[in-house]
Amino acid sequence: MRRLDLIPCSAPFWADSGHGQTLWAHFLKSVELSDFGKKFEVDLPDGDRLFCSYLPGSSSLVVSLFHGLSGDISSDYMQRTALICQKLGHAVVLVNHRGAGEGAPYAKRPYHSGSAEDVSVVLSHLRRMFPKQKHVSVGYSLSGNIMLCLLGGFAGREKPDGAITVNAPINLQNGSLLLKSGLNRLYDLRFVSRLRKLVDEKYKMGLISERYEIPRWATVWDMDQIYTAPASGFTSREDYYQRCSSMNYVGNIDVPTYSLTAGDDPFVSVHDYLKAPFSKHVQLHIEKRGGHMGYLHQGALPVGGNRWLDYYLFEALRGLEQTLFEKAPARVP
Repeated sequence: MRRLDLIPCSAPFWADSGHGQTLWAHFLKSVELSDFGKKFEVDLPDGDRLFCSYLPGSSSLVVSLFHGLSGDISSDYMQRTALICQKLGHAVVLVNHRGAGEGAPYAKRPYHSGSAEDVSVVLSHLRRMFPKQKHVSVGYSLSGNIMLCLLGGFAGREKPDGAITVNAPINLQNGSLLLKSGLNRLYDLRFVSRLRKLVDEKYKMGLISERYEIPRWATVWDMDQIYTAPASGFTSREDYYQRCSSMNYVGNIDVPTYSLTAGDDPFVSVHDYLKAPFSKHVQLHIEKRGGHMGYLHQGALPVGGNRWLDYYLFEALRGLEQTLFEKAPARVP
C-alpha cells in the first residue's frame, strides 16, 4: 500500500483552532457540481430504499461517497470529492443514507453509526452495475465509522476493494459526550434540530407509529436514547455505542484503507485513535490542525484551492489506484 507523502496543513491565522477550522470550512463557499448525473435507487431488505446519483468516468475505478450525520449527497464535501473523482477520471456514486436527501419522506428506520448492512447492500448493487471495475468507498464522519465497522467485520458481507475515512467517531460514547459539552453544543443543537424535524415528519406521514418526544434542548446523547437506539433495534444507548464503535473492529481490517483525523477535532478525540488497534492494512494520518472535516490551508495547494482535505483525498485516491492496479498514479493535472 502506497505511503502518502503529504504537505502538512498550514492553518491560516483566522482558522488556527479546531472550532475555527470546523466552522469556517462550513461557512465558506465551496465549489459545486453542475450536474449530479443519473439517479437510481437501491432497495434494502426491510423495504426501505436509498437514493443515489451516478457520474460516469473513464478509469477502471468506481468511487462511492457516504455522507455524515444530517448530511446528504448535496453536502459541500460530497460535491467537492465528486469533482476530484472526475478530475482523476473515476466514476463516482453519491449515496443518500436512509431518510436523507430525496429519501427523507420514505425511510421507516433511521440510519445510524453502525449501518454497515446498508453500505454492504449498496456495494453489492454497485458490483452488479459495474462488475469489471474496482470499488473504493469514502466515508465522512458518521459514515467513516460505518465504513470501519463494515471493513472490520461488524455487519454486512460486501466490502469495497479500498476505502478512505475522514474524521470517523470511532468511540461513539466519547463523541456523544464531547458533543454536549462547551462550544460543541452549537454542533449538537444543529444535528438534533435536523433529526427532530425528520422524526416529526415521519410520524405525520405515518411512516412510524410511535411519537417520539424529543425535548427542544435535547442533545445527541438524549436523541440516541430516546429515538436512535430503540428505533434501530438496540436495547439502549449504551448497547448502541458499544456495538457500533468501530475502534472495536479496526484490528480486523484486511482491505487497504486510508484513515484521516485531526488532533484538534472538537468532538472526535484523537486519543481514541492513538489507542485503537488498527491493522497493518490501515494507514492512519493524524493532522495537527483540521477540526472536524475542516482542513483549511494557507496558500494554494497542488490540486488548487485552499481545502487541504481535497488534496488529501486526491492523494489517497491515487494511492489506492496504485495499490489496486499496481501502477504509478497519474500526476496532478
